[in-house]
Amino acid sequence: MLIEPRLNEIRERLLKMAELAENMIENSVKAIIEHNPDYLKYVEENEDIVDKMEVENESLIITTMARYQPEAKYLRFLVMDLFVNRDLERIADHAENIKEHAQSILQKPKLKEYLDLPVMTEMSVQMLKDAIKSFAEMDTELARDVIKRDDKIDALEDQIIRELYTYMVEDPTTIKVGLRLIDVVKNIERVADIATNLAEEVIYMKEGKMLRHQELDENGKN
Repeated sequence: MLIEPRLNEIRERLLKMAELAENMIENSVKAIIEHNPDYLKYVEENEDIVDKMEVENESLIITTMARYQPEAKYLRFLVMDLFVNRDLERIADHAENIKEHAQSILQKPKLKEYLDLPVMTEMSVQMLKDAIKSFAEMDTELARDVIKRDDKIDALEDQIIRELYTYMVEDPTTIKVGLRLIDVVKNIERVADIATNLAEEVIYMKEGKMLRHQELDENGKN
């Protein structure tokens, strides 16, 4: 069918956009962890690229809907492509937010060795990668696994923030950096939330089951 090459083109564009967004998150946080502003250059170089891709992808998806007037199955995929495109642009926005905080944080001496921050970042980015993979392959088992990991991210967020508050109480000179780091942590947590939302959409698209605001049981089934 003529629409299928267009769907493949859209999917490839979204996968490339996802790779850029993932790398932007990783580099923005790595700048803080290694106290090295050089990593922020990657974020700066790709901010406008991702924004442009988001606009181009949306236009391509909407044009495809209008031109091919796809049957329900293909229309559902195109609607999900719109959701993914929007969410990937939001991921890049979070990377930009972290970059801005990093620019301020790096002006001060390193507060501490950030042991949990890289762990939380790696877990969140892996959730995003797996959510995108589940989307590309319509793999609901992987999508359910992504959703189950969100609680671990929330626990890490709480732990890191408690530690930062302890530093700020014991040494008020760390408050400015501490508050910036808390905002960084919250942005990373949002990446995991977006990955979870994407995984929920995959399950809905494949099975017609809306998991939002529902609990998965211990086996990952709703």
